[in-house]
Amino acid sequence: MITQGSPDSAVERAAETIHLRGSRMLHSVGWTGAATWATQLITWAYMIVLARMLTPADFGLVGMANLLLEILTVASEFGVGVAIIMLPDLTENQMSQLNTVALISGTLLFIVSCAAAYPLGYFFKTSALPAVVIFMSIGLLILSFKIVPSALLQREFKFKLLAQIQAAQVMSYALGAIVSVFLGAGYWSLVIANLAGVSVATLLTLRSRQHSFARPRFLSLRQSLVFSTHVFSARVAWYWNTTADSVVTGRMLGKAALGSYSIAWSLANQPLQKFTDLVTRVVPSYFSRVHNDSAALRDYVLTITQALSLLTLPATLGLALVADDFVALAFGPKWIAAVTPLRMLAIYAAARSITSFFYPLLNVRGQSKFLMWNQVLACAYFTIAFWFGSRWGTGGIAFMWPLLYPLMIVPVYLKLFKQINLSLRSYLNVLRPALTGAIAMIACVLMLRNILPTHVVYLRLAAEVATGAVSYCLVVVGLHFKQLSRVYTLIQPARKLAMAAD
Repeated sequence: MITQGSPDSAVERAAETIHLRGSRMLHSVGWTGAATWATQLITWAYMIVLARMLTPADFGLVGMANLLLEILTVASEFGVGVAIIMLPDLTENQMSQLNTVALISGTLLFIVSCAAAYPLGYFFKTSALPAVVIFMSIGLLILSFKIVPSALLQREFKFKLLAQIQAAQVMSYALGAIVSVFLGAGYWSLVIANLAGVSVATLLTLRSRQHSFARPRFLSLRQSLVFSTHVFSARVAWYWNTTADSVVTGRMLGKAALGSYSIAWSLANQPLQKFTDLVTRVVPSYFSRVHNDSAALRDYVLTITQALSLLTLPATLGLALVADDFVALAFGPKWIAAVTPLRMLAIYAAARSITSFFYPLLNVRGQSKFLMWNQVLACAYFTIAFWFGSRWGTGGIAFMWPLLYPLMIVPVYLKLFKQINLSLRSYLNVLRPALTGAIAMIACVLMLRNILPTHVVYLRLAAEVATGAVSYCLVVVGLHFKQLSRVYTLIQPARKLAMAAD
C-alpha cells in the first residue's frame, strides 16, 4: 500500500499534475482551434468571391501597402503584449505604464506610415498606393488600444472569449469586403474590410477587459523593456523574412505577379497563420506558469507537436498535391500563375506548422536574445536567396522557403532539446502517426491522379480530397491507435473541467 507521504505517491501526484495541465491546455487549444477553423472556412469563402470580382493587380496594390503596414503593426506592439504574458512579476502600475507605451508607439508609427506613403508609391511606381497606405494606417491607432487588454485576457486564460472575438473580427472583415466589392469599391473594398475587422476586434476586447494608463517610468520598466526589445527585434526580423519575397516579387516581376504570389501565400499560410495565432494566444500563458519545470515543458512540447502534426500535415501537404485543380476550380484560369508558388509554399507551411510554438517556449526559458540573432541572421540569407530565385519567376522565389527554412530552424531545435532535456527519439515518436499517414495519403493521391481524366476538374478534385482524407485516417487510426488514445485521455478531463466551469 502506498502512503500519502511516500516517494511513489509524490511521483504519481506530479504525473497527475502534468497530465491535468496538459488536458487544460488542450481544452484551451480546442476553443481557439474551433474558432480558427470556423473563421478559416469563412476566409476561404470570401477570398474566392473577391478573387473572382477583383483582379490580380487589385490584390497586388493592397499587398504593396501591407508590406509596410504589417511590419509597422509588429513594431507598434513592441513586444509589450508578450512581456505582460511571460513576465508574471509585473505590477498593476507597470502594466498601466506599458499600456501607455503601446499607445505612444501606435501613434508614432501612424505618423511614420503616413510619411512613408509617397516614397513607397515611388518605389513601386504606383500612383494609387499612397492613398491606400494612409487610410490603412488608421488601423495602427486603433490596434494600440487593444494590445494590453488582449494580453491580459490571455494571461487570465480567457481563451473562449478570445476565440469569439477572433470570429467576430473575421466576420466583420468578410462582411465589409463583400458589401464593398458589390457596391463597386474595387480594391478599396480590401481597405474597408481591414479597418472594419480591426475596429470590431478592438471594441469587443475593450468591452471585455480594460486597463488604466500611467506615465511611463523607464527605470521601473527596464527588465520588461529589455525583454520586449529582444522580442520586438526578432519579430521585425521574422516579418522581413516573410515580406522580402513579396518586395522582390513586386519590384522585379510587377504587381500582377505579386497579386498571384499573394494569393498563393494566403492559401498556403492562412491555415498555418491561424494555428500560429492559436499558439501565440494559448501556450505562452501555460509556458510562463511552468517555465522552471522541464518535465512539464517536455510534456507540453510532445502533446502540442502530436496535435499540430495530426491536423496540419495532411492539410498543407494535401494542398500541395491538388494545387492545380484547386486553383483552377476555385479561382479560375486567370490565377493559374499561383499554382507553382502555392505548391512550394504549402511544403514550407508543413514544416513550419509543427515548430511555431518553439519560440514562446524558448522565450520563457530566457533565450530571447538567441532567438533575436537567429532571426536577424536569417534576414540576410533569405533576402539574397529571394533576389536570386526571382530569375525563375514566382516559383523560384517560393522555392527558397522550403530550401532554406531548415537552416533557420535546426539551431532552434538544438537549443530547445538542450533546454528541456528532450531526446530526438521521443520527439520523432510523436510525429510518427502524422508522417506515416501523410506518406500514405501522398502515395494514394498520386496514383489516383494518373488514372482520373483531367477535363472534369470538380470531380477530379473531389475524388483526390476524399481519397487523401480516407487513406490518411485509415493509416493513422489503424497503425497508431494507442497514441491517439493518449490525446483522447487528455481531452476527457479538460472537457469535464469546461463543463464544470460553464
